[in-house]
Amino acid sequence: MKLRVRVLVIALVLGAVASAIGVTLQLLPLSTAPFLNRIADLSAHMSSLDYTSQLGFGEPAFDTQPNDNIGIITVDDATLKGGPLPWMHNYPYPRSVYGTLLEKLRAAGARAVVFDIDFVDPSADPAQDAAFAKGLRSLPSVLSYLISTSSGSNSGIEQVAPTLRPFAAAIGYTSLDTPGGYLLGQPVEIDTGSTGTNANEKLFSLAAAGVAVFDGKPLNTAAIPKFYEAANAPVLLLLPPRMQSVQDLSTGSESMLVDFPGRGIVRFGDAYTESPSDLRAFAKGALIYVGWTAQGTFDYQTTTRGGRNARIPGLFINARLADQMMRGLYLHVAPLWFDILLAIALPLLSALSFTFMRTTFAIATSVVATLAYAYVNVWVFVKDLYWVDLIHVVGAMLLGTMFVAVYRVIYEGSQKRMVTNLFGMHVSPAIVSDILKQDDPSGALALHGKRVKATIFYSDIRGFTSMSETMTPEEIYGQLNEYFEEMCAIIFQYGGYVDKFIGDCVMAVFSAPYQTPDDARNAVISAVKQQEKILEMAERWKAQGKKQFTVGMGVNTGDVVMGNLGASSRMNYTVIGDNVNVAARLYNVAKGGEIIISETTYAECKDIVEVDELEPVSVKGKVAPIKIYNVKGLKAAAASPLEKTAAPV
Repeated sequence: MKLRVRVLVIALVLGAVASAIGVTLQLLPLSTAPFLNRIADLSAHMSSLDYTSQLGFGEPAFDTQPNDNIGIITVDDATLKGGPLPWMHNYPYPRSVYGTLLEKLRAAGARAVVFDIDFVDPSADPAQDAAFAKGLRSLPSVLSYLISTSSGSNSGIEQVAPTLRPFAAAIGYTSLDTPGGYLLGQPVEIDTGSTGTNANEKLFSLAAAGVAVFDGKPLNTAAIPKFYEAANAPVLLLLPPRMQSVQDLSTGSESMLVDFPGRGIVRFGDAYTESPSDLRAFAKGALIYVGWTAQGTFDYQTTTRGGRNARIPGLFINARLADQMMRGLYLHVAPLWFDILLAIALPLLSALSFTFMRTTFAIATSVVATLAYAYVNVWVFVKDLYWVDLIHVVGAMLLGTMFVAVYRVIYEGSQKRMVTNLFGMHVSPAIVSDILKQDDPSGALALHGKRVKATIFYSDIRGFTSMSETMTPEEIYGQLNEYFEEMCAIIFQYGGYVDKFIGDCVMAVFSAPYQTPDDARNAVISAVKQQEKILEMAERWKAQGKKQFTVGMGVNTGDVVMGNLGASSRMNYTVIGDNVNVAARLYNVAKGGEIIISETTYAECKDIVEVDELEPVSVKGKVAPIKIYNVKGLKAAAASPLEKTAAPV
């Protein structure tokens, strides 16, 4: 129980440390260490989309058919280098060109047009702006501009040219939020506040303005879930773009793979030179985005989804955001408090599993639980567009498991070494193994000492001193080791613990550290088997020309104090008490070949032994003599060994 409490406390502490690490990373500002903060977690979710089939999820919830209401006209590198008209090879284009394009798109049936191109200053040639304004009047159009934010959070606007602004159906900013260098999304609506040049204004993004013009009504921005606020404006998260084949209208072939959720892409040169009837299939009833994708414009952003489509043009980003708003495809974000709760609770539960399970099972359980959480987490993201923290919770769970596992391995290793050092050479391997299986091996050893009922065994070689005078030291050691080897094996077989060797004397305890009802019986059977083995060895020694000897044995049962005894630098696991002295007295009474047992031992094994009662003997510390018995042999019922069932007391 003490070990369990200790492990519980340590598990809580180590689990709390792991949780603190996870929560700290969750709370990092988005611009700080994006490879560790919530941007990294979003990136992990986005990357999981590449493995949905392997995970058995099928297609993501948002990977539906392209939005047939959106089309893109792009000024790409091919247009700049090889457009059908010479002026297409130079940037910027005359503004009258855009007016002509608008009139052609109106004739082709386009519903609205969004320009992801900045028109900040009036043209040097007023006729150019007039031609563009004519086109703006012919087809509802949205013009773009940039917003800059000062340190005081005051918004500054790069205004649309006044020669064009009155003719636009709406304007929208193209500013995106890229904390840590990663594009997360875009504020749908910005409230400029009560100060600054553009005070008390509501500014809409280019995507939001385009959708509002297309629908012919204001966009309900309150219904759009937000992730966080940038410049006092909630940010709409960008869903991962898709790779899609795009048909080249001029050749009829599929020309490239791009990130675009709409009905298709037309190069600017083709759109300008084709007739309205040729453009009708592309433009009719659609919201058309017009912008630059040429590499030289540097209008590319790094998304949180890795791989080949990590960097995409801003034009496609705006089209993707508009697609989300049109179809209500939004990434919902779990409340931060919920993510923090998971990062605290789950690592603690993983760590606490070590309190109730063995280390290997606890590690396996924690790993399985972590994998299960990750699987469900990704499933919810893919199927329900619901983002719950993954890497910080999983990381904290694994850290908590690792911390407690390392502690348990180190602690249990020290416990095993202690048990092995104390018992490894004194008891059977089965007993050592049984001790190590306990929740608290050190507790099982009762290192502080405890009063228990045990059976004490002593044996001593008769006439060893005189015999050794005629033998060399090598002969003495060789024969003693052979004798001890056989005697210890029998003691171990019957669950005994070899306490010590005192010269040619063996002291054993039945049993330590656990006691069972059969200890006295096993001790007596062990003594009988030892005497039988000594007779066998004597015959062998005689044939080998070695000395033979006999052994006297004494057995007593009673209460003793069992535990570690000695100094801090040297301890022995042993037993002490009056009943140990009685056993020592009995083996001194025994003659060679005899087994003398006390009355208390006989009371517990009389059904299995044949005995002769002897004259009582006096023992130091005892007022009255004690009854003793000489074991003549075992009854037939006790011919087979009694199994020892070790159990802690």
